[in-house]
Amino acid sequence: MTDSDRVEQILQRILAAIKPDQGPDGFDNIILALEQALSFQMALMCADCRRRYARQLRANIPAMVTAASRLQREAR
Repeated sequence: MTDSDRVEQILQRILAAIKPDQGPDGFDNIILALEQALSFQMALMCADCRRRYARQLRANIPAMVTAASRLQREAR
């Protein structure tokens, strides 16, 4: 299994769990749950890896916003 296959598999499990059609209140809970999941995973890393991961996550936010806009357009 490739890394991209594994990522897709994890993504599908997350999407099934969060049921993206929960509305505005559900979105807040989904984001908080994802933050907690990321924090848990970061706790398993060494301090240097956590800092690198956090920097990479911060750097990816603009691309995430762009992707969200694209996905929203495609969903219409």
